[in-house]
Amino acid sequence: MRKTNIAAATALLLAVTFASSADAAVIPVVGVDPGTGQNFNSQPLGPAIGSFAIGDWTFTPINNSQILIGSDGSGAQPFGTTGNYLSVLGGGSIDISFSSRTSISFFWGSVDDYNSIVFHTVNGPVALTGNNVAPLLPTGCQNSALCNGYVTFNSDDAFSKVTISSSGNSFELTNISAVPEPSTWAMMILGFLGLGFFGYRKSKNSGPAFRIA
Repeated sequence: MRKTNIAAATALLLAVTFASSADAAVIPVVGVDPGTGQNFNSQPLGPAIGSFAIGDWTFTPINNSQILIGSDGSGAQPFGTTGNYLSVLGGGSIDISFSSRTSISFFWGSVDDYNSIVFHTVNGPVALTGNNVAPLLPTGCQNSALCNGYVTFNSDDAFSKVTISSSGNSFELTNISAVPEPSTWAMMILGFLGLGFFGYRKSKNSGPAFRIA
């Protein structure tokens, strides 16, 4: 959410700093709807204090992050979404961790060029800013799909943590993809099948459950 013209020097510095150390590429793909992930309704409104979990995602505030609904000086409701959302204010940041994967998705509201996200991949950090999510425009508009959108980030390398930060008000996000990766689902299904087979074997070997007096 942009209220004043803030230089993109910080974002550019982040990009230059991480470009030399990262071997991976993270490609953002912008969707045409608000997505089907979870919002932040499970969290109380106000400053984000202490770690909290939503689905597979664990949020660890570093500083200056809030849970909001609606629009005020601390954030703008991501266009087309409802419910609570996360707003990382100027100078703020938050770590988000989850099971290892190569893709995450969330709705990015009122994209600004001073918003940044760092992917901590197995081959080093990769940084993106609001300038890197075309066709979304990093102008901070609050009531248009031109700079609000559901973004899926696909990485060459696996990662299990991202850091969201902003040098101005604010980086707004919601509708996170808190569903486990396909590999995680596969492990869960195999576990359920194993339990079912064990139960079947146990019932088969137990014999008749009656006796003659």
